[in-house]
Amino acid sequence: MTGNNSDALNGSWLADIVQRAWAHALHGELFADGDDFFACGGDSLAALAAVSEVATATGLDVPTQWLYEHPLFADAVRALAAGVDDGLAQIIPQDRTVAHPLSFQQEGLLRVMDHVRGGHRYQVAYAVELPAETDEGRLAAAVSRLGSRHPALTTRVVTDGGRARQQIANMSPILLERIRCTAPDDAETAVGQWAATTIELDEPLSRIALIKAGPRRVLALSAHQMVMDPWSWGLVVRDLAVLYDDPDAEGASPLAYSDYACWQRQHLSGAVHEHHLKHWSRVAEGYALTGVPLPGLQGDLSPAGPAARLPLVVPAEHAQALRTAAKVMDASFFEVLLSLFHLAVGRWSGTSDILVASATGSRTRPGTENVVGFFVNGRFTRTSLDGLRTFGDLIGHVRDRWRAGDAHCELHLEKVLFDLGAPDLANIKFSVNAIPTLSDLTLAGRPLNHIPVTGALSARRHISVGLTPEASGSLSGALTYRTDLLAAPHVQVLAEEFLTLCASAAHAPSSARIPR
Repeated sequence: MTGNNSDALNGSWLADIVQRAWAHALHGELFADGDDFFACGGDSLAALAAVSEVATATGLDVPTQWLYEHPLFADAVRALAAGVDDGLAQIIPQDRTVAHPLSFQQEGLLRVMDHVRGGHRYQVAYAVELPAETDEGRLAAAVSRLGSRHPALTTRVVTDGGRARQQIANMSPILLERIRCTAPDDAETAVGQWAATTIELDEPLSRIALIKAGPRRVLALSAHQMVMDPWSWGLVVRDLAVLYDDPDAEGASPLAYSDYACWQRQHLSGAVHEHHLKHWSRVAEGYALTGVPLPGLQGDLSPAGPAARLPLVVPAEHAQALRTAAKVMDASFFEVLLSLFHLAVGRWSGTSDILVASATGSRTRPGTENVVGFFVNGRFTRTSLDGLRTFGDLIGHVRDRWRAGDAHCELHLEKVLFDLGAPDLANIKFSVNAIPTLSDLTLAGRPLNHIPVTGALSARRHISVGLTPEASGSLSGALTYRTDLLAAPHVQVLAEEFLTLCASAAHAPSSARIPR
């Protein structure tokens, strides 16, 4: 970690910063010197939020591994105070009138697009219901200025010397599209139809529309995955509210996503890239190139295809008990859920060697927490279920293998898979998503309610589970599966196996044998 004020970053002031960051990330209050971040309920997303907040408050370059290497509160504070140089260069604003390289995330996605060649959508959409009294003129003016705050929204992909690069359209304000419907109930359908329109890479990669359906007003945002991740949606809506309330608010952003891409290309080049890639090569060595063999497969193993969603809910009672169990087992809540999912997949597929991908955050450099772009990374965890007899054995085994990848998680999952020559290796994915930027969104002081965006569904993974913590304490989400490969009854068995294991482990001691 580096900083100009290391002498001042000592004692209670620095401890207060860490206290606040932990409290925000863990939804807690006061933490003692011996408290463990992960035993208190922390996971990879909570760690990312804490790292970002501490980096912003102190000006230090806080490395990704800070909390993993120093999970105890007192140790975390001491590590910051030491001010050890992590050797990473700062992200520097670049000339926005010229094209810049793609990030590794973008490169990985572009290689997926070439691999799949149609039949799969790469757009993502988000929508919120606006207050009835929203001023359309002020809203349109605020939308037009979003590009200066978040240049990724007006970015397009160009070919320069045979290589794809990203180019910001500096002089192109974002125009608010207007769509009118007859009945209030038509709003959701209209949003889905609007969001289904393809965004081409050679045009600005985002669109924003106002859907008017009777008295209802819905703001819809659609963007190509090249420039958007879930964290970014919250940033866009938050800054839209700022510009709506104050038309004279500063509009220019100090950093653009293309600046991050330039930094990343320099930081993860040469020996550093090879070091990380060798780790993932060792993990994947000898694994089937088509991933976990799944029961009930039908049809050809195409790289993408039509999909359906099966709702999935972990009741609050079980989720809370698993959070408590995680503290006892020296694991994060996510690591416990991932362990149970690995076991469920193994039982369902009849395979003891399991490889599962998961999404991870990568906004670890100071300033990136406020930049719109495609920052989400991914990684895979491989476990052997042979010889695991108790819940403690299982969770400890998966936890250790998950954390073994912590020091190598900067490379994007898709880029790693293509660099290894195994693009379809990670055919199953499991993630828990808690996005702080999407909570408590407002416009003119009024709360904004999220509206799910429906549309044609396709998937790259054979199976993908995404769960989100709810205010009630439960976890809700869906199991998405490829309908061209798997039948609904087969997938239902996996879902039931996972939920049954969650219920069994919820109140069991770590020494309890895994039920057969």
